[in-house]
Amino acid sequence: MINRKSIFLLFCGVFLLFGFIFLAYFLLLSFGGENLENRIDSLWDSFQGMLLKSGLFLFLAIAILPGFVLPIAPLLSLAGLWAEQHGAWTACLFCVLSLITNLSWTYWLARGPARTALQKLLNRTKFKLPESPPDNLLQWAMILRLTPGVPFIFSNYGLGILKMPFLQYLLISVPITGLTACGYVLTFAGIFGGDWTYLWMGICLIVIMIIIGKMTLKSKKDADRII
Repeated sequence: MINRKSIFLLFCGVFLLFGFIFLAYFLLLSFGGENLENRIDSLWDSFQGMLLKSGLFLFLAIAILPGFVLPIAPLLSLAGLWAEQHGAWTACLFCVLSLITNLSWTYWLARGPARTALQKLLNRTKFKLPESPPDNLLQWAMILRLTPGVPFIFSNYGLGILKMPFLQYLLISVPITGLTACGYVLTFAGIFGGDWTYLWMGICLIVIMIIIGKMTLKSKKDADRII
């Protein structure tokens, strides 16, 4: 069985693996000064322009970049802007396909090299990663996916490290992340395109997923009290 302490320790490990990236970035900005920051902003603007010119590059970015800690929300906003010319539902479809790709490669990276690296760090402590998936991992996976504020990429790596069966992982992750992403894409498509229908559909999808997440977490807490 997996409990809150195990989840906490696991995500501490995942945060440590990626914390070095954030630290290096902020140190780079600190030493580079305002000129470097302006150059990074300029490069990001150029990068956005390139993504919007080519749907292929945009959806490849969604499939790849969140695996390296880039927040997915800016990319989904660009997908909403891209939808203004190519259609909101087309953008949603390509976003879901891109997310499936991201979910897949980050899972196998986490289950292999990342798990090995984390276990080496834990060998210096009394904690060990479970050799087989905990019995209640499916329930915790739903909670992690549905809980607002849990970064997309940390759930990917966390569930991979815990060796959640790949098919179960996809069956839980694809509908939840796909619907949530579609909610954001439709919302941004409505904002950029001035279409109130897309805007309200997107907002409703996001709110529904948040409500389901809160209900799932409450159900888990109530079950724990009974036990």
